[in-house]
Amino acid sequence: MWRFGVDDPVWVPTVFSKNRDRLLAGDVAAEFMAAVLQLLRIEALLSDEHFSVDGTLIKA
Repeated sequence: MWRFGVDDPVWVPTVFSKNRDRLLAGDVAAEFMAAVLQLLRIEALLSDEHFSVDGTLIKA
């Protein structure tokens, strides 16, 4: 089993970008988000009014 520490490198940025682009080009990302949004415990966190992003969310 893989165990990473907080400061251990997990992947290089180019690998992440390549896989991100591949996943976004297919339906995997959309299907994943649709499944997450259908979870009842997520419903209380959603709002039709607005969506805010701050620096801590972007960094995370």
